[in-house]
Amino acid sequence: MKRLNKTVVWAIVFFLHSQLLVQVFAAQPERLTLEDLKRLLDAKEKVTLVDVRGQIHHNLGHIPGAVSMPFPDGIETRHQTLPAEGLIVLY
Repeated sequence: MKRLNKTVVWAIVFFLHSQLLVQVFAAQPERLTLEDLKRLLDAKEKVTLVDVRGQIHHNLGHIPGAVSMPFPDGIETRHQTLPAEGLIVLY
């Protein structure tokens, strides 16, 4: 009986681990080329640009219209201010 219980526990652990891996890999963000981004911006698509670099680097230069949300603190505290509609591009 102990061996059966151990087998069941390992089967459950394996199942949960595999489900976690599926969720992690399914949540991987898409990568966007500069050409794709330019095409979206030229087409006036709803795109929110988020500069995740530090504030100093943002002040030195950023893509026009981008909002500054330095990683990780800015994202953690202000992500709820991002629009629910459209594409969000982090750089």
